[in-house]
Amino acid sequence: MTKKNKIISVLTAATLLCTGIGTAGVTTSLHADAAESIESSMDWDTLNIGGGGFVSGIITGDDQMYARTDVGGAYRYDYEQKKWVQLLDFLTEADRGFLSVDAMCVDPNDDDTLYLLCGCAYFSDARTVIFRSHDAGETFEEIDVTDLIQVHGNGYGRQTGEAIAVDPDDPNIIYCGGDVTAGDSALIMSKDGGDTWSPVMGYDKLGLFEYSIKWPTWTEHMARSVADDEYLNVNGIATIQITDGKIYVGTSVKGKANLHVAEVGSDDFQPLSEDLPTEQMPSRINLDADGNLLITYINGLQFDRGTGYAYKYNPKTNELKDITPTTTSNGTATKLNVGYGAVTSDKNDANKLVATTCAQWYSQSWTADAWDREAIAWGDRFFKSEDGGETWTEMTPGNTAYWNGPLIANYLQDGGHSWIRDKAIHWSGCIALDPRNSDQFWVVSGNGVFTCEDTWAECPTITFAADGIEEVVSLDFISRPGKDPVSVIGDYDGFYHNADGTATQLTPSMNKLTGTTASTAGIAYCPANPDVMVRLSEGSALGYYTTDGTTWQELPNIPCSGAKAAINQLEDGTYRILVSSSGKIAYTDDYGKTWNTASTSDSLTSTVWMCVDEKNPQYVYAYGYYYNSSYFYSKPTPDITDARYVLMVSDDYGKTFKNGQIICQYDQCDGAYRIAYLDEGTFAIAAGYYGAYLVTDYGKTVTKMDNVSYCKTMGYGAAQKEGDPYTLYMYGKPADSDPEGIYRSTDCGKTWVLINQNHLYGGTGNGNYLVGDMNTFGTVYMSTVGCGIVVGKINGSEDPKPVTSSTTTTKQTTTTTTNTTTTTAKTTSDIATTSATDKATSTAESSVSATETVSATSVSATSGSVIAGSILYGDVNLDGRVDITDAVLLNKAVAGAVSLDSTAQKNADCDANDETGANDAILLLQFLVHIINSLPYTAE
Repeated sequence: MTKKNKIISVLTAATLLCTGIGTAGVTTSLHADAAESIESSMDWDTLNIGGGGFVSGIITGDDQMYARTDVGGAYRYDYEQKKWVQLLDFLTEADRGFLSVDAMCVDPNDDDTLYLLCGCAYFSDARTVIFRSHDAGETFEEIDVTDLIQVHGNGYGRQTGEAIAVDPDDPNIIYCGGDVTAGDSALIMSKDGGDTWSPVMGYDKLGLFEYSIKWPTWTEHMARSVADDEYLNVNGIATIQITDGKIYVGTSVKGKANLHVAEVGSDDFQPLSEDLPTEQMPSRINLDADGNLLITYINGLQFDRGTGYAYKYNPKTNELKDITPTTTSNGTATKLNVGYGAVTSDKNDANKLVATTCAQWYSQSWTADAWDREAIAWGDRFFKSEDGGETWTEMTPGNTAYWNGPLIANYLQDGGHSWIRDKAIHWSGCIALDPRNSDQFWVVSGNGVFTCEDTWAECPTITFAADGIEEVVSLDFISRPGKDPVSVIGDYDGFYHNADGTATQLTPSMNKLTGTTASTAGIAYCPANPDVMVRLSEGSALGYYTTDGTTWQELPNIPCSGAKAAINQLEDGTYRILVSSSGKIAYTDDYGKTWNTASTSDSLTSTVWMCVDEKNPQYVYAYGYYYNSSYFYSKPTPDITDARYVLMVSDDYGKTFKNGQIICQYDQCDGAYRIAYLDEGTFAIAAGYYGAYLVTDYGKTVTKMDNVSYCKTMGYGAAQKEGDPYTLYMYGKPADSDPEGIYRSTDCGKTWVLINQNHLYGGTGNGNYLVGDMNTFGTVYMSTVGCGIVVGKINGSEDPKPVTSSTTTTKQTTTTTTNTTTTTAKTTSDIATTSATDKATSTAESSVSATETVSATSVSATSGSVIAGSILYGDVNLDGRVDITDAVLLNKAVAGAVSLDSTAQKNADCDANDETGANDAILLLQFLVHIINSLPYTAE
């Protein structure tokens, strides 16, 4: 049995489980014809924001330049367009783990021959592959090396590199290094240009991979590692260089020799020099124009400000020289022994070097008044040398040579992306000189990539240059009739997406409310007045609202966290804002001064999606699911009593939700609970591997679509013809035989056409949305796991142009529904149907108190409903359920990337020791795959 068949990540395990459930639930095959493909009529790209995520490395050839990211794929720089071009947009959802590019290299003899080492421990079955291209990334071949090595391209140390290299003397010889190995060596070698690979046993005999760890942590799969730590903190082989018949390998270990050399093809690996440090780790090995090695060291894999060095090594004479950059104070130059990401040489002049520190916190400025504005950006430092490293000149933006002296480098420039202002160039593990212009350097950052076109000038200027790189994770999106679309994203609030193709960041920032993170999870607008909007923080009961589309005010006292929202206009012209989380719906009629809990007729565990009927706004539809995660105590697989999608309807503007009816079983995959509005009283809902449903008569009639076998999410947009119902968009498959992709229907789901199979960017990711443009037919937006916001347009169509629209207030009469009927069209299945009995319950609304008694609720087989405000162990994002999204958020919190509020911290304390740390993250993952059966978990 191969390792790739045995190792299953949490998400992959869930996907396999979903597939099984979907098949078992539908006993009669679907008879839909294969959908027609009109993909050639569509153009696919990403919305312009620019950056937004970690660009972890840049490599150059003689004429080409490539960049890699930790979750957003790989790019080639297009010199004609002056922008970066995504190379991995072809990846499907099953292969989204390969968007984490751990290392890359080009054939020194052929810039168009490119190798990418890709893998992510928590996606795509923890597989590791090498993509090979002979046409500069236009097409790729995939070589799976999981049985030999594994990498985690989103782990600490991912800024080091590169851990793959081609022998310039024989391009058929390639060496590649892993973070861990379940095989015979973490260093592998190919002698046939990457077709086949074998372990390098001489490297393994060094004994550096001496520990055995679970890879990833929540599985029983064992791999050998350089550290007794979890997968996130293990970097293994950091950097490889091949020159003059020798291979040099740097490994992320301390306390012993960690940079070794051997003849190419030899098993005799020896320490390069006893004078190299062993208490720091090699970060990168570059070559200067004379063939010398430029070696840099960092103190740690994370944001570690400790000691580091830079060296030049002459392989012909074995001379080692310390070229660590210096700083000058009172006329005295002193070595700046901090961590360095890289030193790079002009390919034609070994005297010209540029260098970057890595993970330092030094002042950078965007404006002269940055100190007065308290807007200093804290990041890395940059240096240049014109004498081979004998002396250095600092060029960190906005700093002066001495107090009140001249600038050593100009203030940072945003390159047309205003959102990046006052943010730092940071975590810079790589700096490179442009292969076509030795006056220009490029440096990577946690938020994109920057460039300097006048490196050797007395006062150079560094500019944000991430055009084409899109790495934000969008969590929600709206397209408004007559208005520009708006997104909300993780880390950076969100954006207005302007008609001219630019993006304007939402202000004020969410971090002004949270004090820590700007991550924003929900946004909604009022159908009767698209200028009225609300946006909500991710994981905190905080948010903003606007009544004019531009001026945002705090929405206070929100009673639930991590919410989604809807806005309705009442009969008197005022607005009702509804928020939902953890199966709970609350509303305010006075912009948050007071809140009430809407009565609901069913108990749900998911965030509830709400949709206001545009033509009859007294009706509000709510859709979500209930899931009992402890079903396995009493049965091998869950049934509809444990996992179910539920639809509820309000006919009083969202005050009371009735007619709670079970739509079908919940398949335990991504929550497919978005509502696709079509016309008055008519909408569509997705159900994952249980297909999709058409709802009519204001929720009275629910009909299963017999031509949808799988529907991960559903969205809607402008109609093809005026007066027609809205257009439907679906991520899934009409028939089992159809390819997974994006489909469009203009007849309420009766027929479908395939519009995207080959540009899926790894699927719908965290946001799990498809949003059709409300102004232009055929334009649709898709969330991703780390590739920004994908947009599809019909060939030749113009960008959506918002039109001026008037706002009207419509008074509606009240209609009362009585019975609910569910029907199934054409096919018969075993999925549960709802009887015609009205299940509405009348419950008086209750005010939400500002303070509630907190009690701890264990997550186990006996867990029932959770009291509002109580502790639900594992529910880190506060959406009322415990799933993989909680694990991701907790790992980010442990890493210091986000901060949790007090409620989320209590839920995250999975070992009940009153602290939140790495052990809690491990326990949560173990709980999700049933290695442990309850939370909190304390060792006996």
